[in-house]
Amino acid sequence: MPISTNEFALSYPKLFHVSLARDVDQILNHGLLSTTALLDLCGYEGENRSQIESCQRTHVVSISHPFHGKFLINDQAPMSEAPLRKCLIDFTPREWYESLNRRVFFWPTQARLEKYLAARLARGRQRLVLSFDTRSLLDVLDYDLLELSPINSGNATRKAARRGSETFLKLRAFPFQERRRAVGLGKAVAEVTCPYALGPDTLGQLAFSSATIRQ
Repeated sequence: MPISTNEFALSYPKLFHVSLARDVDQILNHGLLSTTALLDLCGYEGENRSQIESCQRTHVVSISHPFHGKFLINDQAPMSEAPLRKCLIDFTPREWYESLNRRVFFWPTQARLEKYLAARLARGRQRLVLSFDTRSLLDVLDYDLLELSPINSGNATRKAARRGSETFLKLRAFPFQERRRAVGLGKAVAEVTCPYALGPDTLGQLAFSSATIRQ
């Protein structure tokens, strides 16, 4: 059975976004941008773009634009090609990378946020954590824009979960009740995503519950 917007907001009252932005002003000026949206903003094309958008990023990538300034794009170190190929169902690795890079991601629980921030590969890296009121976000966004994932889609190492075209499902299609019974509320939804970007006009309608710098 799908989850209603009201039940979703009650189950996950806060959504957390982690950014490598220098400060909140950079996000307020440009919005929450996916990797694809950032590359569009900075006018990246051809091979330079493909290396960032269509392949594994083993380290943080810096891009820039003469007017918009500099931006950092997070690495994908926990998702190497060999294990990724084994767990993909109906995607190529290139298609999977591009699918992820077209999304803006949120963690639905404090526990998942803390686990991500504590990951060994990212320790010591300064990150900006934004906390959003879920109900406010649902009031602003179209119901069908949000998609949910049952797995950490950016992690593909040994014994990686199977993934493909059915990994990200809209709220009306996501089997929330079944997963809640099977694994509990905290694990029922692993990620919340929206396509491409949340522009500055959309962000202007939302109030950050908090914006903190984390190491």
